[in-house]
Amino acid sequence: MSAVSGNIQQRYEQKFVFNQMQLAFVEKIVKDHPANFRKIFKQRQVNNIYLDNPELKFYYDHKTDNIDRMKVRIRWYGNTFGQVSKPVLEFKFRRGDLRIKKSFKLPEFNIKEDFNSNLIKEVLAKASLPSKVFDETKDLEARLLNSYTRRYYRSNNLHFRFTIDHKLEYYKFISQNNLYSQNEIDNSNVILELKFGVKFASQASNINNQLPKQDYVFSKYVSGMEKVYSHLT
Repeated sequence: MSAVSGNIQQRYEQKFVFNQMQLAFVEKIVKDHPANFRKIFKQRQVNNIYLDNPELKFYYDHKTDNIDRMKVRIRWYGNTFGQVSKPVLEFKFRRGDLRIKKSFKLPEFNIKEDFNSNLIKEVLAKASLPSKVFDETKDLEARLLNSYTRRYYRSNNLHFRFTIDHKLEYYKFISQNNLYSQNEIDNSNVILELKFGVKFASQASNINNQLPKQDYVFSKYVSGMEKVYSHLT
């Protein structure tokens, strides 16, 4: 895929999943960490529209925890519905714990009650995307809209970040039907993510050693798809 006119980011991400009832506990883990994590932004709403092909390849790659996988999404911050400002098309690749993200700016659009997957194709067609990037999206359909509240923390040495995601909500995309009619709320999960650049990977164990040990795989995309598409469960 061409990276012309796009932004490329590489970093490691590690995910820890807790019950919604443990939100205060998760915040305490972060605030009491010896690396001295402190809030760096006000919490904000994160919104994503996930795209997939007719065979749902990205979904099944995540479902089976394929170590080399990708996802394609449109992301923006702020209100989920209404005028969408500064949306970005993102291709996110996983290589083990390494994440490679390629981002491309999109024109603003408006999510009204009749918003559907066909209108996403119009947004992509109007964007000034490199031809190879646009070709990557031609056979993709909008499958899922999700939103959640995110809190941000950064270590005192500025090398590591934590994010805490909660209040997850999912909406089903259909070609013609009303987007608002197919939604599910996840009141169960809180997602803690540790993020750091490649050059700080050797220091990550100093952060991880202070966290609860968990063996749990969680994908917002998989979880949302299975909540709104009953045939996938």
